[in-house]
Amino acid sequence: MTVIYQSKMCEPEAIDQVDRLPSRDRVTDLDIAGFVISIVSHLVDLVFDLNLAYRYYHNNEIPYFCTTLGFILIPAIVNTAFSIRMYYLDQGKANRSLTNRLSKRGFCCLLILVFQLAPVLRYFDALQYALKSRKAQKNKNIEDQRKYYKLMVQEDSDVALLRVLECFLEAAPQQILQLSIIFHTHGQGISNTFTFIHQLLSIGSSFVSMAWSMASYQRLLRVSLTNKNNITWAGTIMQFMWHFLVTVSRIMCISVVASIYPEYTVLALFIHWMFMVIWLLYSTHDLNFCNNNRIYDFLFYTIFGTVYIFTHVSLSDGRTFWKYVFFYLTLCVENIICMIVWIVKADDTVKETLYYLPIVYINFISFFVGILFMIIYYKIFHPSTGYVSRLTRAAQHALTT
Repeated sequence: MTVIYQSKMCEPEAIDQVDRLPSRDRVTDLDIAGFVISIVSHLVDLVFDLNLAYRYYHNNEIPYFCTTLGFILIPAIVNTAFSIRMYYLDQGKANRSLTNRLSKRGFCCLLILVFQLAPVLRYFDALQYALKSRKAQKNKNIEDQRKYYKLMVQEDSDVALLRVLECFLEAAPQQILQLSIIFHTHGQGISNTFTFIHQLLSIGSSFVSMAWSMASYQRLLRVSLTNKNNITWAGTIMQFMWHFLVTVSRIMCISVVASIYPEYTVLALFIHWMFMVIWLLYSTHDLNFCNNNRIYDFLFYTIFGTVYIFTHVSLSDGRTFWKYVFFYLTLCVENIICMIVWIVKADDTVKETLYYLPIVYINFISFFVGILFMIIYYKIFHPSTGYVSRLTRAAQHALTT
């Protein structure tokens, strides 16, 4: 993958040029449904997380309440800060862009910013452009149809960054927190069925939100890049399964060891994060992400260092084979260490539960199956180098000659 938002985030003079739009530039029912699902899934995930935080507070479990609330607010603040930055740099119309949006929406926009719903605001923007394009299509106004379709894709390109941040700064850490709480409390023999149900709802909604964010991001990435072939739906499914399964394994492995040694887990994650930030600084130091602005460069790398706790996101074009080998080998070793700790140090009460052995098997199987999907994607479905792409180009060449 290649990051599509660096010019929007960091270079005020840059204007994204989106190509690869379909020849008719038509908004489909799937496009509109996608925005609606994105809005609903985000809101549902937020509601379930807030509800769980309230349950902890109501049960006088203040440490769990504070950590759950913190895992909601901190990523949301980061998302809002990035969203506001995008508004200022959008199409080079810095002050006017944000001022117009705030003045037009007034109190509604203020509520969205206060309650940390920045992605929802961007989803609504893209949905409005989609509906306007559909209306222009019905009125046979081809010029407006293409204009609003392009604006929809550009807006969706902006929200792609927020999707990634939401996925790996909020949904994934929230799952780790709630799973580690479940394993820890069950290991102590504590069982509250009502709270357990709300924990499962929060975990499930976070998984759905993360899965949808990853699936929609992967496909949009290629649509918005210049001189890049779009990913087929089969390729999108392969990428989704690759990232989803590896991330599930990663989340489960961190959760089980965090339920036993929470302080050491935080320390290990901090060391992993710091190592990833240094690796990113070294491997991409010549790419000039933020126009020589050292503050934004540092923030950019620290944010993606957190993402690299869970998955790899390439920040530039070029060969990624050895980067993948290094990164996923590191994850594999860390996951194995986590599972050894879980097997050796888990409480006897936990070992007697129904989920103990399935977790051991799932953690190993999901990781290696995810890697298998990655190999299949690159060997068969990659839009530039995959077997299907080469076959298509060969057929097109045969027809032209």
